[in-house]
This record gives sequence, C-alpha cells and structure tokens, in this order.
Amino acid sequence: MSKANAPRKSETQGSSAIKSIRAGSSRPAMWRVLEIHNTVRAARYPNCSTLAREIEVTPKTIQRDINFMRDQLGLPLEFHPTRNGYYYTQEVHEFPLLHLSRNDLVALFLARHALEPLRGTKLERMLAESFSKIAGACPGEVSIQWHELDGAYSVKASGVLTADVTLFGDLLDAVTAGREVAFDYHKLTGSKPEHRTVQPYHVGQIEHGWYLLAYDPGREGMRTFALQRITQLQVLKSKFDRDPRFNARDHLGGGFGVWNYDGKANQVHEIRLQFEDYAARVVSERLWHSSQSIRKMKPDGSVIEFQITLAGLEEVTRWILSWGSKAKVLAPPALKQRVRNEIKKMMDSHREF
Repeated sequence: MSKANAPRKSETQGSSAIKSIRAGSSRPAMWRVLEIHNTVRAARYPNCSTLAREIEVTPKTIQRDINFMRDQLGLPLEFHPTRNGYYYTQEVHEFPLLHLSRNDLVALFLARHALEPLRGTKLERMLAESFSKIAGACPGEVSIQWHELDGAYSVKASGVLTADVTLFGDLLDAVTAGREVAFDYHKLTGSKPEHRTVQPYHVGQIEHGWYLLAYDPGREGMRTFALQRITQLQVLKSKFDRDPRFNARDHLGGGFGVWNYDGKANQVHEIRLQFEDYAARVVSERLWHSSQSIRKMKPDGSVIEFQITLAGLEEVTRWILSWGSKAKVLAPPALKQRVRNEIKKMMDSHREF
C-alpha cells in the first residue's frame, strides 16, 4: 500500500473506536442492564459517560437502558447531582428482570456440572461469580443455592446422569406450578424404595448434591430428598398452597448439612470443638454454619475453638471424624460419646486377626 493510500492515524483510531462501540452494542440489552445494576448497587455512582466507556457503547444507549430500568422495571434509580452519578434510593434485593424459565435452569444445571474440568484454573473465580449472580436472581420459589462457592464445582466427578436432568426439570415444573408429585424413594437406611406423595417447595444444591425440600402430608412435616434416590417421578394434577412462612435457609438451619430436625425445635446442642494445625486454618477460612463463632486459642491461629448451635448431632459427628486427630470435641458430652463410639467401631472393623 502506498503512503498516499494508507489510512491516517486519526482515521485508524476512529475506526477502532467505532468497532469498540459496535462490539458493545452487539451485546444483549439484558447484559448491559445487569452491568449497570451491579455498578449502581456497588455505590460507585456511575453516570452515562463512565458507563458508556466501561460497557463500550454510546452514552445515548446507556440513557435508554437507565430509562428502561427506572420506568419499565420499577427500579428506584435516581441521579445524585452532587456525586454526579446514579444510585438506588433503597436497597434492591432481587433484580426483577432475570426470571429464568425451566429450560434456562436446566441449561444452568448442566453447565454447572460440565465445568468440573475448570476447577483450579484462572476461570474458576470468574465463573463462580457469574453463577452466583444468576442464582441470586432466580425466583424465590426455585433457587439454585451454592452452599459454598469453592465447593460449587465438585459435584459428581463421574458426570451427570440423564435421570438427574429429567428429574430436575420435572421438579422445577412442579414447584413453579404448585403441583404435588409422587415417586419412589430409597432412604439411606431402607432396604427397598418407599412410595411418597409430597408437595414440592424447593430444589437446591446443598453440600455438593441436589435435593428436593417438600412437605409430606402423610408425615405432617417437611422432608429432604436426594434427587439421585428418587425414581418413578410423577407430576400430579392435584395442586397445593405453599406455606408462605417457609424458608429453605431456616429449614436447614438446625442441622449441619442437608438434615433438618423437625420436632426437635426445643433440643439445642451448644457445640465446642478444638482444631489445630492445618485444620485450624482451613476451618477458620470458611463459613460452615450460620451460628458459628471462632476464637483463637493461640495468637498465630494454629489452634482455635469452633462453636456452633445445632438441633442434631448426626452430620457434625461425621464432619469431626473427617479431620482425624486434628479435631477434638470439648462439649457437649453426648457428642464426645458419639465420636468415641464411632472411633471404636472403626477400630474394631480394622482390627487384624
């Protein structure tokens, strides 16, 4: 190309800017609106010019998006003259735009399992944050709960069974439509499956597994069912009224994992555990239960006291044993005895003859 025909620098820069703006404009409007929402909610007081530069669109596009958020979605979005940017006049807990369909949620369920190979890579944190945003925007009746972000990508290393995907979709339909379901369920302690007819309230990811929380009229209480032990599922025509007081977090709050302890509301265990060495550091780094408190027994944190309040001891017993000699029960006596009994059984089963 001759110098006479070569594009001037200003033309090249202008072309790059146009391409950048076109790239931003080609992104879905919902993506732009969510970016604006997250920036405003972070109290950064963005304006049309700063948002346009970040999202790579024109200020007019941002203004249209803001008008849509305020006028169509009803978000409490206002402009602060002193801070020269937009802000929410009240807390926005749930974004009204992102109501996912059954197909969207099934796709999310599949994608969440397919990402296992990315664990430990640079993409893990970015994807964890993205999935968390999507999960947080799901309707309250059907939410995908990541119990721990760092554990959200380690479910079923062998892959997703076809039956799981079918169950997942059918149960979501039943929850959203308020229809009863019937199925055969094989309890961990049962010798054969039992037929159950229940009212499905919630589908969630808890402790690296997928579970259904449902009201069982025959047993007059809420029950938790593992999807992988459900067979012969039928979505019935009979409908039910969901108890508006139900909250999945509260339902599981008395236990240490997926177990709930209905009928034991008055039974409270104040649990005190001692952890040392690497266990002390790992335990200190995570939120294991909403009631937990941690006290350093040594200034460097190599020995800690871990306290929680539970309604039952079954799951926490297994958790304590998983730490081996690095964990010690301080209280209550009933938990000490449980751990001792289990260790004795383990020793008996491994004794050489």
